[in-house]
Amino acid sequence: MSDSKIQREKVFEDVVRIMAETLEISPEEISADLSFNSDLPFDSLQLYEFVIDVEETYNIRLPDEVLDEVKTVSDIVDVIIKLADK
Repeated sequence: MSDSKIQREKVFEDVVRIMAETLEISPEEISADLSFNSDLPFDSLQLYEFVIDVEETYNIRLPDEVLDEVKTVSDIVDVIIKLADK
């Protein structure tokens, strides 16, 4: 298994864990293809908490213009990997 595959799985697991804690739902309810807008029940405060937790976990900054383009759980994983690699 390649390092990038391992890294992606680790980031996905972290994102699911943070989402589950923020939304107070089971991690099993979260899959890579879920939409932030329609499938995940974030209110604005929860979304803010999620972003802060991700930023602190990976020591990155998630700019608003990047977050505006994020549609699915898989998208946020891709963004985190890209920003963490810089």
